[in-house]
Amino acid sequence: MISSTHFGLPILCLSLLLLNGCSSSAPPSPAKASTASEQQQSPSPSKVDELNAGKTVTVETSQGNIEVQPTVVAITDAKAQNEAQSGAPTAVFYNDPWESFNRQVFELNHQLYSYVLIPAAEGYRYLIPAVGREKIGNAFDNIREPLNLLNNLAAGEFAEAGANLSRFLINSTVGLFGLFDPATHWFDIGAHKQTIADTLFHYDIASGPYLVLPFLGPSDSRGAFSTVAEGIIHPINQLTDSPESYFLRAFDGFDDFSGQAATYENLYKQADDPYLYFRNQFIQGQRRDEYFHFKEQQNEE
Repeated sequence: MISSTHFGLPILCLSLLLLNGCSSSAPPSPAKASTASEQQQSPSPSKVDELNAGKTVTVETSQGNIEVQPTVVAITDAKAQNEAQSGAPTAVFYNDPWESFNRQVFELNHQLYSYVLIPAAEGYRYLIPAVGREKIGNAFDNIREPLNLLNNLAAGEFAEAGANLSRFLINSTVGLFGLFDPATHWFDIGAHKQTIADTLFHYDIASGPYLVLPFLGPSDSRGAFSTVAEGIIHPINQLTDSPESYFLRAFDGFDDFSGQAATYENLYKQADDPYLYFRNQFIQGQRRDEYFHFKEQQNEE
């Protein structure tokens, strides 16, 4: 199943399509006449190219000049750079050394999603109302809090670790074993999910090559290690023995997938090359997280 961290499906899709950050794009529609004010506020093509190249640009608006800083960069294949006949590249070229293997796993996953998981997700959503699915998700999130706590402690994020502990204690008691979330709604203690992959990133451990995991979908070598390691130490393993623990983890993943199944299906159909589309979406999410992490470090300094 596709985990929520790996298959984020960000709202960023539309902007990435416009910036050629995704592999697929719909054929251009006839241009509509724009007003003078729209033309003044829209960046020129050269400025769009500069944004694609990761540069800060100045845009004239009715409110004055503003600086636009890109938080993501365009991505295409490394081989496209070699095939370019002239001119400097305007995008970051991504080398996908395991593409052949990844494509095979991606296609296998798609068949599994199409013929098994998506129909099952539709039935699940039909039988279980939204409020019930919300409570199930809350319970699984609460079970995970001790793992978030350990990862935040390992990363030196002590305030976040304290929030993890508080949320677990409050939601496990007042929240009826995590079915409800009074920690957020009553005490304003927000969630601070932290994976082993996040902790490794905190210590500048590189993500490694892009990797499509069977059943789970887009990841990388760092994320794959995190998935395996967390599967061993997950708190569910302390509550039940195998194979019950496997079933619970699988159901947790399926519950996450059920909320994303329709979106996955629609995006897959619209993409010219679905593999590249979902790969680039995953990498864009990584670049975005790295950018904001870097900005936070700068602010702390």
